[in-house]
Amino acid sequence: LFFGVFANAVVELGEDNFDAEINSGKNAFVKFFAPWCGHCKRLAPTWEQLGDEYQDSSVIIADVDCTVHSDLCQRYDVRGYPTLKYFINGEENDYQGGRDFDGLNSFVQENLYNGCQVDDPTECSERELAFITKMRELGSDAIAKQLTRLTGMAGSKMKPDLKRWL
Repeated sequence: LFFGVFANAVVELGEDNFDAEINSGKNAFVKFFAPWCGHCKRLAPTWEQLGDEYQDSSVIIADVDCTVHSDLCQRYDVRGYPTLKYFINGEENDYQGGRDFDGLNSFVQENLYNGCQVDDPTECSERELAFITKMRELGSDAIAKQLTRLTGMAGSKMKPDLKRWL
């Protein structure tokens, strides 16, 4: 007989850790739910799959049980279950897209996932690695100048995969 312990890839949030996780520097996708809710039960395996997909990445996939953390659910104006919200740089947004794995995964890829991280370049392409190396060699003044340039581009219209650089 084999017994295994499996880590839950979906982060359970409550009053004690919500703000710290949401403001951790990672983007977050949060499901507010109630355990008795039929729609929540149907979404649960898909949400777990999404959590597995982004475990240890630049995106937090999380749950808030509104029967336990009702104050938190009131704070975010949760009126039905499940309610999906996403947080970019700590700012709350309502998710209105599809609830199948492909729809959720596409949304995360296009809007929340930051594959290349300077601190952990394992997800970086050769081009991204070359840019990081170049910036490190140029020093802080050049980095500040590039940051100003890229920040100015953040509001412009461009493809989501290019905007992830910003």
